Amino acid sequence: MAFDPPVMEDLRRRLRSARLRHRILLAFALLLLLTHGAALLINRLLDDRAQDLLTAHRLGPAMAAAVEAADRALSDGVPAGPDLAIHQTAKFDSADLLVQWRPPGSPPLPTGWALTPVPQAPRPLLVAAERAMPPPHPVPSTTLALALSALSEQLAAQLRDARVYAPLGGGDGGAVADAGWLEFSSHRHWRARTTPFGLLMGGVTAVGLAVALLLWLTGRLVHPLEALAAQATRPDDRLHPRPLPEDGPEEVAAIARAFNRTRGVLRDMMEGRTHLLAAISHDLRTPATRLRLRAEYVEDETLRAKMMADIDEMAAMVTATLEFLSDDVLREDVEVVAFASLLQSLCDDYADTGSPVSYQEPPPLQFTAVRTIFGGGGPTPDRFDQPRPLRLSGRPSSLRRAFANLIDNALKYGGRAYVSVDADSAEIIVDVCDDGPGIPESELQNVFKPFVRLEGSRNRKTGGSGLGLSIVKSIIEAHQGRIELSNRPDGGLRVRVTLPRML
Repeated sequence: MAFDPPVMEDLRRRLRSARLRHRILLAFALLLLLTHGAALLINRLLDDRAQDLLTAHRLGPAMAAAVEAADRALSDGVPAGPDLAIHQTAKFDSADLLVQWRPPGSPPLPTGWALTPVPQAPRPLLVAAERAMPPPHPVPSTTLALALSALSEQLAAQLRDARVYAPLGGGDGGAVADAGWLEFSSHRHWRARTTPFGLLMGGVTAVGLAVALLLWLTGRLVHPLEALAAQATRPDDRLHPRPLPEDGPEEVAAIARAFNRTRGVLRDMMEGRTHLLAAISHDLRTPATRLRLRAEYVEDETLRAKMMADIDEMAAMVTATLEFLSDDVLREDVEVVAFASLLQSLCDDYADTGSPVSYQEPPPLQFTAVRTIFGGGGPTPDRFDQPRPLRLSGRPSSLRRAFANLIDNALKYGGRAYVSVDADSAEIIVDVCDDGPGIPESELQNVFKPFVRLEGSRNRKTGGSGLGLSIVKSIIEAHQGRIELSNRPDGGLRVRVTLPRML
């Protein structure tokens, strides 16, 4: 049966947009249907097996009657042949008991089968079964019917194919019978069945399939929410903000729409605040310029210097605030940056101006050669002496500004700046250290908050607006990196910046 592609596509679209409650109900209904169906099937198999085991003894009287009838027919002069079993076979259902006459000689057996005498039977009887099947137990009964009933129960309990042979015509129960054999088989009672171990393994398999199905259904149910969470928290969101897809189940689509609306409101609010502060900064420049001009006419040099310092501080605070609120880091184009060269040039610029800034380049790559049949290898690792550029995808101007702020802080509060860089295949790690007093452990995270200055641990004469580390953190996080502060054991502060090597 072929399905129209547009019809199937419409069905898939409807399933994707179905409400989560409907999906959950459908999943539970499917799981209940499968588990209950499997349970009913297993119960039916177990019931049929138990019923066959309980009723297997009923074959004994029927087999005894067939043997006695065949003996009477022989004594009445009926020649040995299929006629001895034809009128007997008609009395039984072929699924319960099938009676056939076999000619004298060794009965024909499937490959791998063997004939085994039944001990203590009132009449010679043989059982044909696989060689791995245990031999029959003794059946010390006074009548043939009781012996065959006990033998039938034994064969049914073996859960394998089997046949019973009764010799005719005065045979001794060995491999030869004067008038042939009566062969008894039962497709219902004496047949291969699942062993208890097989049932156990089947149950374990069924449980495993049910657990796998449950995990699969759970995954399918939570997939829309996981996809929404992944879209909402994707690491490039700040670099390339995109609206969340408003598809999937109705609840997920509603959350995506609300998220997009909220983010739009926040974006508009941030842009409005930035524009407002930019306008205020523009308007403050004119009176600041007038104040600076008027301050030049103040005759008292001490008062004039204080006024000029206040004007410079106000201008610096406005500039720093605008720099913190601006989104230049998001507007700058992303390009492949030779990060080690950028950092070294920055440190060299500071050193050229006389600032005590030292730079430690990344250590050379080392490797250990593997010894082969052609030689090579050795206890001493080899190394590449070429400089390591440490390339990554980023915004060079923003990265330069971030590390310039870190170096400025180290110079202001620690007197010196020690810059070192290292990298592996996944990340680049930069440490900026100083010789200052450090920061109390309880305040290490507070310094990232805007307008926070720890005057108790820093020199008050250094000034500042308390936005330096906040700007650095925003730039590093925009590059999907992280920044950590820690106090050095021998004194001073260590700022560690970790950047992913994305190309």
